Amino acid sequence: MAYDNLLKSVEESAEARERELLQKAEQQAEAIRAEARKRAEEIQQATIRDAERSVAIERNKQLYLAKGETKEKSLRGREKIFLSAFAEAERRLSGLRQDKQYPAIFERLARETVSAVGTNPFVLHVDKRDLDLCRTTLAAIGIRCEVIPDIECAGGLVAASPDGLVTIANTVESRIERIREHKRLAIYKILSGG
Repeated sequence: MAYDNLLKSVEESAEARERELLQKAEQQAEAIRAEARKRAEEIQQATIRDAERSVAIERNKQLYLAKGETKEKSLRGREKIFLSAFAEAERRLSGLRQDKQYPAIFERLARETVSAVGTNPFVLHVDKRDLDLCRTTLAAIGIRCEVIPDIECAGGLVAASPDGLVTIANTVESRIERIREHKRLAIYKILSGG
């Protein structure tokens, strides 16, 4: 019987040890699962943060590109309006010679041009359609110079030094061009609503 008791005691001790090992193994497994859940949560949060950051970067990039595209379209639209306004002005001024005020306008252009030349010798270049008007105007304001009908323009004249190195253009087209460049910013500001 002592043997049976010993055997029973060894079995009980082994069973207790087995339960203890199983319990310890279960605790370790639970700790490992908890750590794995924690790590998985951290990885998931990091992945979400990375994804949110990537989405924010892509969104900002797309917004920047869209704003740039919108700005470019707006600029092209304003440029188109700007150019069409000046094309319309040129079209309207192309018939200036038929206006009854043209002789007075031509005289004012001639006076401005002669005043800009000063006392230096000069040659006037005009459209052949203005040759008689130019001679009449120069005679009326007391200016004597060579007049050459060798340009085509909507009206006005060009003064040049005899060697042609210095020219002062005072034609309808040159005035429109000066206004176009001088007023570009102001007109764009108006077109922008500013």
